[in-house]
Amino acid sequence: MEIVTEDLKVEKKELFPQILMRIFSVCKNDKNFPLKEKINYVEVEISSLEEQIQSQNKLLNETKELRDSLSLKLQGVRQENFETKTKLLEELGSGRWI
Repeated sequence: MEIVTEDLKVEKKELFPQILMRIFSVCKNDKNFPLKEKINYVEVEISSLEEQIQSQNKLLNETKELRDSLSLKLQGVRQENFETKTKLLEELGSGRWI
């Protein structure tokens, strides 16, 4: 059996997950461990899900940027529309009613 050491920073609030990670690390390297294939399968699934999450986060960020951009454009158009209406009313002689 091979001795595996991993340099992980130990934080009190994450002690249990770190212990589990070390146990699974040892199990993965043991050739006789019966659930090795399942662990590998789960790791592949986790990796796939993490990629999907990153992709969705990227889309969310792009959507937020697009929304902010459109919001600024809409605000500019509304201001321009208001100024055009004001100018039109002034030209018609109704400026004092604004």
